[in-house]
Amino acid sequence: MINIPGVISQEKGLKSELLLVKGLTVDFETFDKKIEVLKDVSLKIERGEVVTIVGESGSGKSTLAQAIIGVLDTPPAFVKRGEIYFDGVRIFPTDGKRVKFRGTGINMVFQEPLVSLNPVYTIRKQLLEAAEIGGIPEKGGEREKVIKNTLTELMIRDVERVLNSYPHQLSGGMRQRAAIAMAVIQRPKLVILDEPTTGLDLIVQRKIMGLLLNLRREINTSLLIITHDLAVAANMADRIYVMYAGRIVESGTRGDIIKDPLHPYSLMLRDSVPTGYKESGPLKVTEGAPPDMSALPTGCPFHPRCPNVMDICRKNVPPLKNIGDVREVACWLYEK
Repeated sequence: MINIPGVISQEKGLKSELLLVKGLTVDFETFDKKIEVLKDVSLKIERGEVVTIVGESGSGKSTLAQAIIGVLDTPPAFVKRGEIYFDGVRIFPTDGKRVKFRGTGINMVFQEPLVSLNPVYTIRKQLLEAAEIGGIPEKGGEREKVIKNTLTELMIRDVERVLNSYPHQLSGGMRQRAAIAMAVIQRPKLVILDEPTTGLDLIVQRKIMGLLLNLRREINTSLLIITHDLAVAANMADRIYVMYAGRIVESGTRGDIIKDPLHPYSLMLRDSVPTGYKESGPLKVTEGAPPDMSALPTGCPFHPRCPNVMDICRKNVPPLKNIGDVREVACWLYEK
C-alpha cells in the first residue's frame, strides 16, 4: 500500500535552489540520424529537498542524471542546449566546473554499481578513499569505524568479508549497498540515485531509504531519486517529476501527484501500483508500450496510449504550463 505522509510545505518565493536545470536538450547520434532523447527538460531541487523522477524505462531518466553530473559518453551523446546551475554557480556549459563539484558537492549512485566501483581495488580501499574525501579524520581509527557502521546500517552482516572483497566477488545487491555507502560517507550536498532499490528486498530498501533520510536531516543533503516505482516516490519525495519520451509531462508535490494526478500518464502510473487490499480488485492493464525514441508519433508522444486523446493531441505537442504555484502539466486537457 502506498503511504502518503504529510507533504513538506514549500515556502513561496524561496530562493534556495541547490540544483537548477534549464531547457536541457540531449541528442544521441547514430550512423544515419540524430535522436532527441531529452527535450527542453527543466527542474530544480531545493536545499535539503527530496525530489524523484518517475517514468517507464526509456523515458530519459538516467540520461538526465548523467547529463547533470557530466558523465554522458560523447559521442554518441551531445548536449544540444541548456544550462545547469549548482549551489549558485553555472557548471554547464562552463568547462571543467562540474568536476570540481563531484564528491562532496554532487555524488551519484549508478543503477549498475560496477560502473562506480573500481575492479582492481578492494571495497575497503575504496571506502577509505571516500571517507578521506568526506573529511572523516583518520586518527583513532575513526574512518574504519564510520565505514563499518555505515555498512552495518545497510544490513551487511559479514562486514569484514565485504570490506576485503573485490567488486566482482560480491552479488549485485552487495555491490549496490557498497556504492551507496561510498556516496553517503562523502556527505555530499546532493546525492543522485539511479534506481537505488533495484534487486533489493523490501526490508533492505527501507533501511537504505532510512539511511538517506538521516543524511538529509543531519547535514541537509538533497536527494534526487530516479525510479520507475511510484511507491518509492510516494514514501520518499517532497516533489515528483513525471517523465515520458524525454519530456517532463507533470510535476508537483507528492500529494498532488499521488492523490490527484492531472496527466493521463501520471494516472496510469499511479493505477499500476498494487494497493494490497483484497477488495481493491485486479490492477488496471496498461495500454500500449513506450514509444520508439527514434520514431516518435506526431503531436503528443503519449496520444497513442491516451484514453482522452483529441484531434489536437495527434497534431501538436502540448507545452508544459504552470497549474498553481508548484505544479506543472503538459496536456491539452488543461489548455483553455
